[in-house]
Amino acid sequence: MKITKSRLKEIILEELVNDQTADPTKLATQTASASQRRKDALSRISDTEKELTGQEAGLINQIEKYISDLASRPGIDLSQHRTMLERILRMLEQNIGSKAKQGGQQ
Repeated sequence: MKITKSRLKEIILEELVNDQTADPTKLATQTASASQRRKDALSRISDTEKELTGQEAGLINQIEKYISDLASRPGIDLSQHRTMLERILRMLEQNIGSKAKQGGQQ
């Protein structure tokens, strides 16, 4: 059975999406233009605004600004620090995300 290149690409993309869905702390390799980042940010804000308090939104803004400022420094390439960033995300998930899951089960 032969498989076309386009079908193989589709299968790989599906698996990457499935892998990220299974582990939200795993960072996917992707690129985004400035306009796509703006669109994603607006969508993310509108999707979560009902659940966030003003203080939470402020914390998120500070974290996003810090990471953006860090990445924009000359000589900094965040993709070279992917494993450390994933470790930080796992720590957040273990310490904060797991509490949300436990609260939802009760």
